[in-house]
Amino acid sequence: MSHIDDLVRRLCPSGVEFKTLAEVTVRGSNIRWSNAGDNEFQYIDLTSVDRTTRKIGETATITRNNAPSRAQQIVREGDVIFATTRPTQMRWAIITAAFDGQIASTGYCVLRPIQKEVLTNFLAHLLGADRFRRFVEEKQVPGNYPSIPDSRVRDFKIPVPPIEVQQEIVRMLDAFSKLEAELEAELEAELEARRKQYTFYRDQLLTFTERERERETDQVGEND
Repeated sequence: MSHIDDLVRRLCPSGVEFKTLAEVTVRGSNIRWSNAGDNEFQYIDLTSVDRTTRKIGETATITRNNAPSRAQQIVREGDVIFATTRPTQMRWAIITAAFDGQIASTGYCVLRPIQKEVLTNFLAHLLGADRFRRFVEEKQVPGNYPSIPDSRVRDFKIPVPPIEVQQEIVRMLDAFSKLEAELEAELEAELEARRKQYTFYRDQLLTFTERERERETDQVGEND
């Protein structure tokens, strides 16, 4: 942290400026299905993003003939998408090269960082912070399906230090995220081994009928 503090003191002598998301991102565009021809697209709906890994998983292949009404937003590599339906679930992800040019549901707020202002990964880490979660809880519209308008998401203010500072923060947080993922994988492997061990001993210990039959056979043999 001292290195980052030194960078901030050197590069931001007057302090770090805060800006709204609207000031540091641009809006994407919507697809015109009438001009899409026979092209196929991967559709990122609200269930496509894993809330734990923040990765895009299963998507549907759509064309202009079967596209759902909410399949409208063209996403680009480096975009950050945040689900505005049931927003306190904090469902967000970075658009990778594999989904460049694909289609996202209108249930997402698509944030396209202005790169001279904010880095994609820096923005993503900010969306994962408690301060943003509290903002969403306060600003969401309650109901059976709580939601938060895109405009309110874009009103959220974030710190915007110089890019050099952002790069260092991202480097550190990415390292922590990688370590966490590795530890989770190790723990999952250990847990799976324990599950198999439990299953083995459960099956052995609960097969009373077989053990009793073996014991009876042994006793008959001894009596003979």
